[in-house]
Amino acid sequence: MSIGQQTRVGRLKIRVDRVIYTTITLLTVLIIYDGWAQLRFWDVVTVIVGPIVAIFMGHVFGAALGTRVALGRPLIRQERRAVFVEECRFLLVAVPPLAILVVLAIVGVSYTRIIQVIVFTGVLSLGVWGGVAGRRAGLTGWALVLSIASGLILGGIILVLQAVLQPGHEPFRP
Repeated sequence: MSIGQQTRVGRLKIRVDRVIYTTITLLTVLIIYDGWAQLRFWDVVTVIVGPIVAIFMGHVFGAALGTRVALGRPLIRQERRAVFVEECRFLLVAVPPLAILVVLAIVGVSYTRIIQVIVFTGVLSLGVWGGVAGRRAGLTGWALVLSIASGLILGGIILVLQAVLQPGHEPFRP
């Protein structure tokens, strides 16, 4: 498998590298932003979706330019559409945090706590992706545990960043 190649997770073809980049970027934005208590629901949706849309647009632009360079000519309509459709799956990264937001907002959880849950879930997802990568690589036993741990350690570094970037604020506590 070449770097950046898609892998199947269930019925979806997933670019794991892009899911990881986006998850880390989103978690960083959510950690750095500090005005959750003053926001309304749609404001929180915007803070979550905004970085994902920006990354998506960057990937569409980059893929289109890369394809144009590779072909040595401008893209025709079908090629531009193919690039756009290929990158649209990337927007699915917004679904889990938005689902968490909707469910917890319905039951009356504060936006500050909801964001903490989203960040913690994002950290756990890095461990899951470490496990997926380890299993796909044929790892078992301690090697698989280390693969999962590598994702969780990266997530732990993100949580440490939260404590460093928001001094005086209470870090996530389950």
